[in-house]
Amino acid sequence: MNNKIAIIGSGYCGLAAATRLVAKGYDISIFESSDKVGGLAGGYDFHNHDWSMERFYHHWFKNEKGIKEICSRLNIYNQIDFYSTKTSFLHSDGIKPFDKPTDVLSYPGLSLIDRYKLGKSLAEIKLKKNWIDFDKITAEEWIKSNMGKNVYERLWKPMLIGKWGEEYNQINMAWFWARIHVRTKTLMYPKGGFQRFNNLIKERLKSLGVKFFFNTKVKKLKLENSTYKITSEQRDFDSVLLTVSPSILKKLLMDENDKYIRKINQIPSVGAICMIIRLKRRVLKNSYWLNIPSVSTNPISNKVPFLIFVEHTNLIDPSYYNNEHIVYCANYLKKESELYNMGNEQIFELYLNGINVINPNIYKDDVLDYKISKTEYASPIFLVNHKSRVPSFETPLKNVYWASMNHIYPWDRGTNYAAELGFEVASHIINSK
Repeated sequence: MNNKIAIIGSGYCGLAAATRLVAKGYDISIFESSDKVGGLAGGYDFHNHDWSMERFYHHWFKNEKGIKEICSRLNIYNQIDFYSTKTSFLHSDGIKPFDKPTDVLSYPGLSLIDRYKLGKSLAEIKLKKNWIDFDKITAEEWIKSNMGKNVYERLWKPMLIGKWGEEYNQINMAWFWARIHVRTKTLMYPKGGFQRFNNLIKERLKSLGVKFFFNTKVKKLKLENSTYKITSEQRDFDSVLLTVSPSILKKLLMDENDKYIRKINQIPSVGAICMIIRLKRRVLKNSYWLNIPSVSTNPISNKVPFLIFVEHTNLIDPSYYNNEHIVYCANYLKKESELYNMGNEQIFELYLNGINVINPNIYKDDVLDYKISKTEYASPIFLVNHKSRVPSFETPLKNVYWASMNHIYPWDRGTNYAAELGFEVASHIINSK
C-alpha cells in the first residue's frame, strides 16, 4: 500500500486525521509552520500562570463528538472537565440573563404573540435534524416569516450584524440552524488549558509513530517519480493532506486547475481579531459569555466595538491564573476593514472603552497586560446555496487532498468540527487507496 502521508498543518483537523490514519497503519509526518501544535487553538504561557491561555477563545459543548473521539482513541478523556456556565446579553437597560428559554422569551420589547412565535420556532430548530432546505433561504427571511419582524429587528438582526457585518442579511438559515441546534449549557474545557491538551495529543501521536516537523513552511508541492517532495530534506510522500487556508492552498496549487480555484474563489470569508486582557478584578458579576448586539455594520461606530465578550475566569477558577481575571474581546472582520488594520495600541484603547460601557468601574489601571491575535481566515461567509460551493477533498493534484473550514458546513468554525472533518477526510483518503 502507498502509505507515506504528509499532513500540512497541525490544527485539530490535521491532528484528528493523523489519529485515524496512523491507526490504519499509515506512515504519517506532520509539517507545521509555527513552533507548536494546535493551529488557531494554540496558546500563550504566562510565567506566573499555572494554565495556558488561548490566542483565540475556545471551549467545547458537552455533546461534541469529534473531541470525544480524539480523547477515546488517544486515551485522554480524563483530561477534560465539565462546567456549567451563565450567558447574558447586553441591553440598553443593563445586562440580562440569556440561558433559559424563559430568558430568551422575556427579551425586552417582545409582545405575547412575539414570544409564542419565538418559542415555537426555536423548538422547531432544536428538533429539526435535516437542514438542507435551510441552505436555500436567508436567516433574515426565515426568521421574519416564522418569528415575526419585531423579533427579528429586536433580537436577531443586531446579533447578525455583529457577527457578519455588511453581509448580515445574506447569511443562510442553515448556519443559523446549526448555531441553535447544537448548543448545550454544559461546556467542556481541558485541564491546564488548550495548549497543554494540544501537546498531550502530540505526545500520544508521537508514541504511535507520527513524526512532527515544526517551524517548517511548505512553499511548494513537487511531484517526482510519482511521489511528493515537501521540503529539501523530506520527500517521497505518496499522498499529501493540506489543512491550510484557501490563500495558502492557492499558492501551493498555483494554476493547476482554474475550475477548482474558481470554486474556492466563490466562497467569501472573514478574518478575526481576538484580544486577551489580564485584569486585577472581574468585569462581569457571574456571566461567562456576553452577547453584544450591534447597530452599525462598522464595529468602530458601535458603543461596544466588539462582537464577543468572554470572561474566561467566570468559567475557570482564577487561581490557575495567579488570581488574575482573564477576558476575551473579539470580532469577525474582513482583512480590508479599518479595525483589522489598526495597530495593537489603538485596538486596545478602543476595546477598553467598550469594556467600560459594560462595566463603568473598569479603568486602565486595572489592566495588567494584554495580547492581540489576528487571523486573515477565521470563517467562510455562509450565503444562500453555500452547499453547492463546498469544494471536494480531491484537489487537481493526484493524491493531494484539502480539508479546511470551507468543508465543515453548516457548522461554524471550532476545534470540534475541525476534528470531525479530520476524521472524515482521513476515511476518504483510506477509501481512495
